[in-house]
Amino acid sequence: MARTTITDEIINECQRLASIGFSNVMISNALGIAASTLSKNRKLVKAIQEGKRELAEKVTQTILENIGETQNATFVAKRLNLFNPQINIKKPKDAKEALDNLSIAIKQYADGEINESQLRTIEAVSNSYIKGYEFAEFEERLKRLENAIKK
Repeated sequence: MARTTITDEIINECQRLASIGFSNVMISNALGIAASTLSKNRKLVKAIQEGKRELAEKVTQTILENIGETQNATFVAKRLNLFNPQINIKKPKDAKEALDNLSIAIKQYADGEINESQLRTIEAVSNSYIKGYEFAEFEERLKRLENAIKK
């Protein structure tokens, strides 16, 4: 795809499409924008997040209206993850940050802010990152040791 100039019209359309349930891939195809542009351009990321938040609010409101006034309604909506949770993790730079992300996710799950599927995804990604990081670190130490022995 050719390089795209991001205009207010494109930003607004990204938000609108996200608000009616389009995935990032569908938005990318509909607008003829590379998927990587959607994930890298801050204005587009923000617009898509806002659109998804709008959709979650609509869905939540509809479900809560249909469930009725019960104590379980809020619990059900939270467990179904209808309150558009913000998962407060960041791209890790080292194993400690990956562990921090996992700790944050566990707390959010315990507080009912994210669902089990989201927790398991974060757990799997964090564990893979930590194992890869530890292996790369071990390999680097081994190379330094081998080089020191050769000298």
